[in-house]
Amino acid sequence: MNVTEDEILEEISGFLTGYLKSGRLRINSFISKINTNISNLEQLLIIRFLLRDDVKDFARELPILLRRFKTTTVQHTEIQTGEVRGQINWDETFKRRMAENPKDRTVFATSESIRSYSATENRVLKELLESLYNVLYKDKYINGFQNREWYAEWQDLKENIAHAYKKNVYMQRVDNRSVSERDIRKTMHHRSKLYREAAKLLSSYRRLVHKNYTEEDIRAILQETFIAPENKDVLFELYWVVLLIKNNTEESLLYILDGSHNMVASWEKEHQEYHLYHNSAGSDKISFHIAAREVEESTNPYLQRKYESFTSYNKLANTFFNRTPTNTLWRGRPDFLLEVLDKSTGKLVKLIIGEVKNTSRVEYASTGLAELLNYVHLVKDSKGKYLLGRSVSVQGVLCVGNVPVNEALDTDLIRLVKRGKNKDVLKF
Repeated sequence: MNVTEDEILEEISGFLTGYLKSGRLRINSFISKINTNISNLEQLLIIRFLLRDDVKDFARELPILLRRFKTTTVQHTEIQTGEVRGQINWDETFKRRMAENPKDRTVFATSESIRSYSATENRVLKELLESLYNVLYKDKYINGFQNREWYAEWQDLKENIAHAYKKNVYMQRVDNRSVSERDIRKTMHHRSKLYREAAKLLSSYRRLVHKNYTEEDIRAILQETFIAPENKDVLFELYWVVLLIKNNTEESLLYILDGSHNMVASWEKEHQEYHLYHNSAGSDKISFHIAAREVEESTNPYLQRKYESFTSYNKLANTFFNRTPTNTLWRGRPDFLLEVLDKSTGKLVKLIIGEVKNTSRVEYASTGLAELLNYVHLVKDSKGKYLLGRSVSVQGVLCVGNVPVNEALDTDLIRLVKRGKNKDVLKF
């Protein structure tokens, strides 16, 4: 059974809609399921807000739109005694004298026309600019994506936001009083595009930060954009990760793959807690690391020569390439890991190690098997002791394409699963 790339995207899109690792934007119209139990959902929606065309268009057109900045003129009345500065308002002057002392001819009321910058529509605009400025310049989470392809357009656009909010002389004179929802709705019908668009975007943004959205709102937002990884091998790794989630639970908590960590999901079953990682060495409870000192004193001829080769490499790499010497003889990072913990003690009780080979070739699948067996045999606990054969159950899973197989697909140590077949092997 051959599975196309689009079918694989369909399989994973409803689960990993927020996949943000250096990928390309892909319009994904076939999302049929939305799992809204996602960690940092609000931050995901803010990212989606920045990706909206109308938000980017507003930022792009802002320098021109600001030429339509509106000011109003208000009359300021001041009571003066003994001297007159400004135009005398005789009606107000006579009213004030009659109210206080009709015989006092030194009291005058003067009027002055003052330009006001704090009309409701300007306060709506300023709140939107402040919100965008804080997201683009102060939000550490968002700033973590500055080197990603999908963020590239904002590298220029955010300067328009900063200039308007921080340097525009008119905007500096707008006070910071908050606007009501009624003010925003009214401004949505303003004749000026500047204020119309600002009100619409501010309304959308407020809904996100105040968590005033429904599941249908989330579905409508997320189904428009799915950020798929450029590397097809990564895509197929995610395919198996999602199948593992679907085969083991209906109540998982999903995490946004944003580069800050590689945990994909977590869930609970009875007395156990499950943590699933992608392209990761897992938590601090395990280690895929062999230090050179472990074989330094070995009397085995092969290991002696292995250590000599390692030390020679360190010296020559430093001489030829200025490479800093390393003490690491081997380090691993499996394609996926499932750590099973005892809920009452937090101790690791089971470890599933996954290796994915997107291939139908026996040779490449065999290489994956060798890599997987290294992971299984060499994984250690936090104290540096090898796990296999001790109290923690360790098992490897080799995930491949349509590779011809002539042996059992499930052993005590290794399970083999082919794409499109025997998915039940992924139940743990």
